[in-house]
Amino acid sequence: MGLLITATIWALFVAVSVWLPRARGRLGFAVFILTVACNEIPSVLLLVFVASVAATLADPSLRGDAATLPALALSALVAAALVWLQVRARSARPALALALSEGLGPRWRSSIRPEFDSAPTPSPWLGGILMPFQRHTAGVTRVRNIAYAPGGRAHLLDVFARNDGTRGRPTLIHLHGGGFVSGGKSRESIVLLNQLAQHGWVCVSANYGLRAAARFPLSLIDAKRVIAWVREHAEEYGVDARRIYLAGASAGGHLALSAALTAGESRYQAGFEDADTTVAGVVSLYGYLGGRGQDPAGDPARLRGEVPPALIIQGAKDSALPAAVARSVADALRERSAGPVVYVELPQTQHSFDLFASVRARVAANAIESFLDGVRSV
Repeated sequence: MGLLITATIWALFVAVSVWLPRARGRLGFAVFILTVACNEIPSVLLLVFVASVAATLADPSLRGDAATLPALALSALVAAALVWLQVRARSARPALALALSEGLGPRWRSSIRPEFDSAPTPSPWLGGILMPFQRHTAGVTRVRNIAYAPGGRAHLLDVFARNDGTRGRPTLIHLHGGGFVSGGKSRESIVLLNQLAQHGWVCVSANYGLRAAARFPLSLIDAKRVIAWVREHAEEYGVDARRIYLAGASAGGHLALSAALTAGESRYQAGFEDADTTVAGVVSLYGYLGGRGQDPAGDPARLRGEVPPALIIQGAKDSALPAAVARSVADALRERSAGPVVYVELPQTQHSFDLFASVRARVAANAIESFLDGVRSV
């Protein structure tokens, strides 16, 4: 009976991940918490499940138990579903390729780095399955906890780069998620930051004020302080100040778009009003792109600043932040942008798909690099 109970619990858990419900609000957030690991690292969970079944079967008391046979049948279904969850990560690549082709035209396939068509070693599949918790990449140095403004932990950043003395490097600034109440610079998009740094970029991952210190526009001011800091220290880090790009995950996606659309606006640059905070492009990953409070300037769809090239990636089955708002923001940006605004929904994909070094996170990183190379090569 113990094996049947174990298999049933796993079956319920995996079934929710296979057939992601269209939940909203707190229930949607609970579904996200329950399913994010199962969707992104099912191979790891498969090993755990098989080990637990094997350990249970070692119990001699199960011999002759009438529940053993149905438990084994249910266990086989659970294992097959976990394999399917891993296989369906393949749907991310064609969705990204189609969106990039439609948004950038043929030039994205001839960009500076060819990884999206011929993946680097290890491949997204090999790396995502064998190294799903990878946090470091050969040749990349991470300098931690550099203060970009007074204020303690909230105003610290990390720099990812190769120490090869290269000058004139492009830079990506990343802002973490967490609903403006939690999170930090060491959580999401580590695969992306390490990959770009390995390929010659300087990458910056920054904290910003949370909770009361995140109320609009305080966290936006923090994001713009990071841009100003990078530009101020461009010579020190070998950065090309004309090629600074901004990315953000979840709440950080809101900050990234808002900062990109308010470049040079002094009311969001208290104490550094004259700093150049323009960026050459922006990427939002499963971003919260709705309004913040009563201030219309807290809504990216209503900001009227110049729109740089933008890439918005959303999970089609994101239960924490459904895709409809991001889709409408992308449409609004396209209406007044002279450059490309690329929007893509990844099939069967949940929130925080880059939390681990998963297959989907690695495929997305390759696509983001191709987008950035495509827009900076024009």
